[in-house]
Amino acid sequence: MNPSTQLVGAAECIAAVFPSENSRPALRTFRTWQARGWIPFHRIGRRTFFDPEDVRRALDRRFRVQPIPAHNFTPNQ
Repeated sequence: MNPSTQLVGAAECIAAVFPSENSRPALRTFRTWQARGWIPFHRIGRRTFFDPEDVRRALDRRFRVQPIPAHNFTPNQ
């Protein structure tokens, strides 16, 4: 964690990472990703905080779509 990083709650983190309301996951989905260890979080007492920059990087790594090389591509006809 970067010393200048701001930690926020789950709802604020979702809003920061997904600016468009149409593309935001539900809070339940976000908490499921947390429980599975897909996104980093910090626990202080009983509260859970997130660094939006770290969450964005983790989601980019986890859900990156790899392109199919053109020489292996065969269109369905």
